[in-house]
Amino acid sequence: MNTMKLLIILSVEEYTDDVRKILARQKVPIYSETSVHGFRTEEYQPDITNWFAGDNHGIYSTLFFSIQDGRCVGRVLDEVKAYNRETGAEQQNPIHAYSLNVEKSV
Repeated sequence: MNTMKLLIILSVEEYTDDVRKILARQKVPIYSETSVHGFRTEEYQPDITNWFAGDNHGIYSTLFFSIQDGRCVGRVLDEVKAYNRETGAEQQNPIHAYSLNVEKSV
């Protein structure tokens, strides 16, 4: 049996439609999204470089999440990686995608 994964994607507002297209192309049947207003609290944060704005105004972004089988999540992660590389987004504001194991569900 293929394990279930929690897919999390963080994207600046400008890339929101592109993320929706990625999810559609990879046949993610259902997902949720919500608006996020992010801020940086320290000068240097190596785990999230280029993610939140460096000033007090913050940046608007979108958080997507879905629970899918591991194969589907893997395809999404691969396409996000390719998108960041091909569009140059990895240098400016990359789309961040994460996969977490779902331990239990009821």
